[in-house]
Amino acid sequence: MIKSASDMSKALRRKAFTGVVLYEGPSMIDGAPIVVIANRITAASTNAKTGAMVQTFIIRSDVTPLDALKSGADASVCGDCQHRPANKGSCYVNVGRSVMAVYGAYVRGRYARPGVDFDAAILPDLFDGATVRLGAYGDPAAAPFAIWQHATSRAAARNGYSHQWRAFPEFKALCMASCDSGADYLEARAAGWRTFRVRAADAPLLAKEIMCPASKEAGVKTNCASCKACGGTSAKARANIAIMAHGATARRFAPAALAA
Repeated sequence: MIKSASDMSKALRRKAFTGVVLYEGPSMIDGAPIVVIANRITAASTNAKTGAMVQTFIIRSDVTPLDALKSGADASVCGDCQHRPANKGSCYVNVGRSVMAVYGAYVRGRYARPGVDFDAAILPDLFDGATVRLGAYGDPAAAPFAIWQHATSRAAARNGYSHQWRAFPEFKALCMASCDSGADYLEARAAGWRTFRVRAADAPLLAKEIMCPASKEAGVKTNCASCKACGGTSAKARANIAIMAHGATARRFAPAALAA
């Protein structure tokens, strides 16, 4: 068993493992089996918008991500998000490519498992100084808060969003409340959350909101790894962020009526 972060980093660099499992167990949303996987730990992400961030995926462990989408079982990892394909939503994640690749590697045993391949106590050291993306796919609140808190306790920054902000208020320290309307925005702000709102192209910014600096509409001034704004109340930033619906499914975005 690997017992130091340096030894784990060496194992990742020589491709003994593709990444690490952070959690295997019941979903905090509905109790179904899920797994949380972290990759791009020693190799920079190829995602231009996010930049060099550790990527994490929250997926069902018992069915393929595509099968979960078709059956609605993705609710275990995405909750009531209106952007789910089951809701004919505008989710931009290419599940058939990136998420299926992660699941395939998981099934083949390519991810080191805590308590089996490595000691989970090394995770804070492994992510020391890194910027960690909580949920490249899936809602961070599907996994226990303590898992994220422990693993990212020495990270330079966190980047995360949750549609489950009403049910899991503890995540306000790590994540932005994902909002889809002005009413969501006002409710989340009143509950002490910082917010990240998806808006239609013709929808105005609300009070105390700024355009996502990494978005096309803002001129792609930076990337997520450099910005570090979307880390909930623990981030240095205090502004609330808004972005226009984007990606191949943006046309499906149908925001609820804006609050006055």
